[in-house]
This record gives sequence, structure tokens and C-alpha cells, in this order.
Amino acid sequence: MSSITTNNNQALSLPTILIVNNDPAALDQIATCLTKAGYSRLASVDSATKALRYLRHHPVDLLIVDVDTRDLDGWRLSRLVRSGILNCRADLPIIIVTSTWCERIAEVTAREYGINYLVPLNHLYRLPELARHLSVERKGELARPRLLVVEDQQDTADLIKRVLTTPFEIEVAADGEAGLQAWRARRHDLVLLDIMLPTMSGRDILIEIQRIDPNQPVVIMTAHTTIDQAEELMLLGAVDFLPKPFRAEQLRKVCDIAIHRDDFLVSNAQFAARVKSLEAREMAYRNLYESHHQLLDDLQSVVMELDKDFKICFLNRAWETMMGFSIEESLGSSLEMFIAPEDAAHFTLFKEKITLALLQKKPCPEIELCLCDRKNQKIWTQLKPSRSTRAENTSTLTVCLDNITERRETQEQLKYLAMHDSLTGLFNRHFFESTLEQLAADALRNNRHHGLVYIDLDHFKVINDTFGHQKGDEVLREMSLLLGKRIRKPDLLCRLGGDEFAVLLHDIGGEEAHHFAREIQKIIGDFGFQLHDQRMNLGCSIGLSLIDGSTANSEEYLMRADIALYVAKGRGRNLIHQYDPQDNESDELRRCINVSQKIRRAIAEDRMVLYFQPIFDVKKHEISYYEALIRMRESDGRIIGPAEFIPALETSGEMHLLDRWIIKLASRALKDYPELNHIAINLSAQAFKDESLVPSILDCLQETDVDPSRITFELTESDSLFNLHITQRVIADLHSLGCSFSVDDFGSGFSSFAYLKDLPADYIKLDGSFIQNLHRDTVDQTLVRSIIQVVQALGKKAVAEYVENQEILDILQEMGIDFVQGFHIGYPLPIEKLFGENAGVSPASTKPSTLMSRFTRS
Repeated sequence: MSSITTNNNQALSLPTILIVNNDPAALDQIATCLTKAGYSRLASVDSATKALRYLRHHPVDLLIVDVDTRDLDGWRLSRLVRSGILNCRADLPIIIVTSTWCERIAEVTAREYGINYLVPLNHLYRLPELARHLSVERKGELARPRLLVVEDQQDTADLIKRVLTTPFEIEVAADGEAGLQAWRARRHDLVLLDIMLPTMSGRDILIEIQRIDPNQPVVIMTAHTTIDQAEELMLLGAVDFLPKPFRAEQLRKVCDIAIHRDDFLVSNAQFAARVKSLEAREMAYRNLYESHHQLLDDLQSVVMELDKDFKICFLNRAWETMMGFSIEESLGSSLEMFIAPEDAAHFTLFKEKITLALLQKKPCPEIELCLCDRKNQKIWTQLKPSRSTRAENTSTLTVCLDNITERRETQEQLKYLAMHDSLTGLFNRHFFESTLEQLAADALRNNRHHGLVYIDLDHFKVINDTFGHQKGDEVLREMSLLLGKRIRKPDLLCRLGGDEFAVLLHDIGGEEAHHFAREIQKIIGDFGFQLHDQRMNLGCSIGLSLIDGSTANSEEYLMRADIALYVAKGRGRNLIHQYDPQDNESDELRRCINVSQKIRRAIAEDRMVLYFQPIFDVKKHEISYYEALIRMRESDGRIIGPAEFIPALETSGEMHLLDRWIIKLASRALKDYPELNHIAINLSAQAFKDESLVPSILDCLQETDVDPSRITFELTESDSLFNLHITQRVIADLHSLGCSFSVDDFGSGFSSFAYLKDLPADYIKLDGSFIQNLHRDTVDQTLVRSIIQVVQALGKKAVAEYVENQEILDILQEMGIDFVQGFHIGYPLPIEKLFGENAGVSPASTKPSTLMSRFTRS
């Protein structure tokens, strides 16, 4: 089968090239190489028979033939072309392509067979240039070796020409000087040199030729040669002797040997170089193999090869280190022999998956398996299998095996910690919530009832506050052990946090749940512990909710139990109450819990935002700092004020969540906005009862790299005095960090001025009820003036809030107030508006220039 393509009219001037090759890949390579070079008149055949048929009927300008064509090799096909018996030019240019060759032998053979060029398969890039050269050259006959005959006897010269005219292109010189001059000009392939010559002896010519080109073949002709003379001439560089008179056959043989002498020498050198190169490559491969083998042995990971039956075919030394078994005793064994018994089923599944992946030629899945070493100790390993690329059998596996025992143990420990309370060892809130979800789904799906018992230890805070948290923790651990003994196997006891516990009862009715709750109440009531000289007992309040399939929302069941617990506490504590939607207390608590959940979602979705209200330094006439005020952004973008959610958070005991989030937001704002030089942050009374408050503040400061002196923490007067000892300790801790402290709403609690000296506060903020009517109420004026004087006398700064008009501002300025705050000074604004393009655009501008004008009216 042949093909020929012509791209356009210009192709008519291009040579027609016949490509003969029985290897489709090589045929395609050659055709592609020529096509890219612009040769479009290409004919391709895959056998010599088809090539001969094509040559018989089509004119061809160039023949490119493979040396190993299956039905007639390239050499013999070339001889047929050169013989002239085919219906094509006898001087048709021929290029032989071969994949393996020895350069010199190939060149000599090509010359003998009339080949123009010989090209190795990896040098196909030369084809376009050779084709161009041959199409331009179009020689009438092939080049023959050039022979120089230096002979003064005409009859001898004529005989040589007559015998050698076919294989050689002959030039004759009649004397020594003419012969040397002709050789110098044309450097012939072979020289026939007579010894006895006029003008210059053959000996001297030989010496001069060898001086210029030691590789020039020279055959000496002489009628009178002694042994000594023969030795001398051979040592001078002659390649052979031809004694006179000589026969025609003798002449042909000597010249043929001489002309090929250089070919033999070069070929031998090339073969020697090839052998040396192969030896060097073999040594390099051996070194590389040993290096790679050593690298495999140095790996800590085990590298193994498995056959289709999962028998071990190869192992590196890491196997011995990991398992204790030698490589020799392990080879040929099934990997299954080393699998831990409890993981046998897992290994069977793994084999099925691997076998399927191999059949479908898909990536092999990784797996973690437990093995047993020589000492029968369990070793967790990770297997990373892949189809072996070195074997023809695609079912062979290469497996990288890593020891992950330490990682697995760490994971198990982390898994345990993720599900258990670190203090008591009971299940934690996270595991409780996930199990509650499962029970809620089961109740809905299978019409089965479960119980939720919510337990709160009454007045446990007294133990912590009086005897310390260490004793409180000890009591919680002992209580957990006692409760754990009463729990049925399918039930779940959890510590939700602080002094709150919960029990999830499987497959139980309301009456049984009540009975269980009474038993728990008795266990806790009977529990006593010694504190110094007195014996202490605890009580508990319990809220019950039945997981009855009435809703799929697990949080609803928890809310019901929480409401029931709230009702039990509100009705006198140490009571058990089951959730009843008709309870009067339920609606308010449900609203509080809903608000708490809403705030939790807003925190998780980063929808809690800070607004900043300026606090002005009256004496320096500049903004001194800003108060950070929390807002909630609804999903629709609506902003909700704190009055709508803070009371509910305080009722539900969730205020600490908001406190910590406000601290994070404020620290982030101080980091991102250096122009926000100083801010005041409000904290709740619950925050001051939280022992982790100060460490969490320190973490935020370190994380954001904010200077602590840029923060003032505020607490209302009533909250400050609720537990003066705790407040003093927390303020001292805040001062040690570098933060300042402010008492908010001073005067609202009708407290004595004496408390001011007990509170190590830096700022005292007067309650707004004294300031709002200052311009109309002389009593308020007297009180405010007195408070300012006392505050300043104690070395603290007085701050007035609710400054809502110029009259109030003028009065306060006359009284010597230190700082003022209110809508007349500036409205609370989000940080983007405060320092962005719209900064100051508000009902009361916070621009310094605007504020300055308000303090210069009087």
C-alpha cells in the first residue's frame, strides 16, 4: 500500500520521495520529519516488493529505505537500483535508514553498494538537508575512490589503469616530484608508489607523505626488494608491497586490501570505543542500581512488591527494622500472614478493592492496616499501593508501607479528648449534642421515646468561691464517679460544663424518666464531703424533657430540658420538673434561649460588629479615645442594638460568650486601624467571674500584637460592688497587663464615695441620669460638681456621658470635667465610616474641627 500527497502547485518543483520501511512508527517519523520541512510529494510503502512495484510505474527522485526491510533488505534493493535493470534511474539518490550501526563499516558498505548517505534513526533531523543536497547535486555517477599511480614505466602504468579503471578514479605521475605535487594537491585515497623514480625516490616520497599524513595508505611497487629494505619501508609507513612484475589478480587484491585498511582500523577503533562505552554504561548502571538499592535500604518506609496473590516478592531493609522478620524468611510469604487477627476482615476488603482497581486500571486505594511483628506487638501501618511499572504483569503491586502507630495512638487520644471532658472523664457537650441528634432522628423514624435529664448542682458556686476551684473540681470528679455507677449501659452521662450534667436515656417513658431523676436526686443529696471542720451536702435541680418524635430538631429537646430546669430552680431548687409548654416561665426563658442561639449564630457568621463613640478630652480639646459598643447585623443587613439581646443573654447565662467576642473584635480593630488610638470596652459582671478572662485577653493581645495601654475595660458600678474582692483582683490583673479600668454609671447604685478609694479605677464615668437634665436641675448640678471634685481629688479622671446639647457641655466645662461623651459630641459609628471616606458625616459630626468650635463658644 502506498500513499502520496501534494499540497499546492509549488509542490511540482519538489522531489518525489519514496519511503520504504516496515515499521509503522519509523515510517511515520520519517514522513513527519520531511513534511514539516516542506516536502509534500511523499510516497510510503511497508515492503521492498511494493517499492519495486512503485518504481516500475512512477518516477522517483529520492529513495529512503530501511536497512532491515523484511522481504528484501535495503542493501540488495539498492544493488537492484544501481544495476540499471529497473525502470528507474541507475543513479537514483539513495538514503539508508538504520536503527543500529557501526559508523565506519556502514559507510564502507554503503560505498560498496552505491548508497549516497546512511542515517541512524535517531538522526532523522538530517533528512531534509540531505534531500535538498541530493536534489541539487544530481550526479551522473557515484564517486569512486581516487588512486594515484607514481610510475615512470609507461607499460606498467597502462596495465594498472586497464585493471583498476572500474573500481578507481586513476591519476598517473611519471616522476617523483610530479607524484608528490599531485598528492599534495588532491590527497588521494590510495597511492601506488614505485621505489626507483627519476627526480625523487619512492623512499623520500613515502617519508614526506607520512610526515604530512601518517594515515595515508601507500603501496610500494619494486622489482628489487631485500628483506632489510622491506622492513625499513614498512617501518616508514608503507601498508603493503607489490613485487614487479605482478599479475592483474594480484594487483586487484593488494589494492582492495590497502583501500580498506583504513576502514578496518577505524571500524576496530569504533568497536573498541563502543565496547568501552558499553562497559562504562554498565558500570554506571551498576553503581546507580547499588546506589538506589542503598537508598531503598536507608528509607524508614518499607518498600515491598506483591504478586497477584499478595505474596511478597521484594522487601527493603526497613521491613526487618519495623517487623523483626528477616527479608529471607518473609519473601514468598503472603502479606496476610502478618495482618493482626482483628484486622483480617479489613484486609480481605482491601484485597477485593485492589483486585478491582487493577482490572479496571484505576488508581489503587490507600489503607491503614494493623500488623503483628515478631514479638506479636501491634503495629499500625499505612499502605500506599500502586501498579508496578517495571513488570509486564500489570497485577504486580509496589507498596510503600509507613509505620503510623504513634500517629494512630495520638489520633485515638485526640478522638477521646474530643468526646470526653478533661476534668471528669465523662462524655462532653460535643458528644452529647451529636448523640442527641441521633436519638431525635430515631424517635421520629421509629416512633420510639427517649429521655433527656438535665442536672444542675444547687449553689455549687459557693464551694468554688469559698474553698477554691481545686476543691470544687475534686467534688465534681467524685460526683461523676457516683453518677456513673447508676447509668445503664445504653444510656449516656455527660458533663455539659461547670456544674451542669445531662443524661440521655434510651428507649424510656416519662414515668421511668421521673423515677430515674429521683434516684439521681437522692444520690446527689446523700453525697457528703468534708470541708475543714464541717460536713457539706449538695442538692440539685433537674429538668426533664421527653424525646418523643414531636420534632426533628434536637436543639428543641435541649431547650425544653433547659426551660424545665429553669422552672425547677425558680420554684425553690432541689426540685424535678418535666417540661410543660403551659408553664408560665416557659415563654420568657424560651425567648432568652432563642436570643442566645441567635447571638451564637451571629458570632459564628461574623455578624457581630462594633460601633465607636468618641470621648472628648475637655482640657486638651481633642478626641482622647472611643467607646466600643456592640451591635448585631441581621441576615438582611438590619442593625440591632444591645438592648434587644443583652438582657436575654444575662438571663440565660450566656453573656460570657459575647464578652470574649467583643474583646476579639476590639483587638482586631486596634490592629487594623492604628488611628484608633485608644478604646474602652464594656464587660459584664459574668466576665469578671470567669477565671479565664485575663488569660483570654492576654491571648488576644499577643495574637494581634496590640499595645495593652490602648485598652480601657469598663464595668458598671453595681456590678463592680457585687463582689468587691473579685473586682479588685481582676482590676489588678488588668493593670499588670498594661490595661486601664473604668467604673461605669457611677452614682446609679447610690453607693458611698468611700468605695471609690477601694476600687483601683483610672476613670469614673458619671451615671447619665445626673447629666441628662443638668441644664434644668440645680440638684443634679450640685451632685455632679461634688462627684467631679471627689473623683479628681482621688487622682482619677471624671467622664460625663449623655452630653446631648451645648448647654450641658458648657456647664460641665465650667465644672472642670475631664472627658465628655454623648450625641452632642458624636454618634456611635462603624469603623469604616469613622475613618473612611464618610468619616464625620453624621447627625453630630466627630471631626475635630467641628468639636473644637463647640468648646470655644463660651
